[in-house]
Amino acid sequence: MKEVSKPSLNFWVVGGVGLLWNSMGCYNFLMQTNPEGLEVLPQAYDAVANSRPGYATAAFVVAVFGGVLGCALMLMRRAVSRPFLLLSLLGMVVTMLQAMWAIGFAPESASVAMDAGMSLVVSTYLVWFTHRKFGQDLLW
Repeated sequence: MKEVSKPSLNFWVVGGVGLLWNSMGCYNFLMQTNPEGLEVLPQAYDAVANSRPGYATAAFVVAVFGGVLGCALMLMRRAVSRPFLLLSLLGMVVTMLQAMWAIGFAPESASVAMDAGMSLVVSTYLVWFTHRKFGQDLLW
C-alpha cells in the first residue's frame, strides 16, 4: 500500500470551509425552489429562479450537492473527491451562465453576478486544491 502524507491544518480548513460553502449552496437551492423562500430573497433571484430551465436546475443540483459530496470526500481524504468537485465546477458554470443570461442588466443584477462569481472562484479553487493535494499524496 502506498504511504500517504499527513495533511496540514490548511487542508482541514479548506475542506471544512468548502463543505460549509457548498452546504449554504444547498440551502440556497432549497430556498430558490420554494415559493415562500423566494419571497425572502432579493427580486433578482426571483427572476432567475422563475426563468430557470430544467437543464440549469439539474446543473444547479450537480453544482451544490456535488460540491458537498466532493468536500466530504476530500475531508475523508479520498481521491474520488476530485471528479465530484470538477462536476460541481461544471454545474456552477452552467448555472452561472444561465443566471447571467436570465438577469441581464436588470436592477440588482450586480448582486446575482457577485454571488455567482464568488461561487465560481470557490469551486475553481477547490478543484485546484484537490488536484494539488493529490500530487502530494494527501488523497488516496
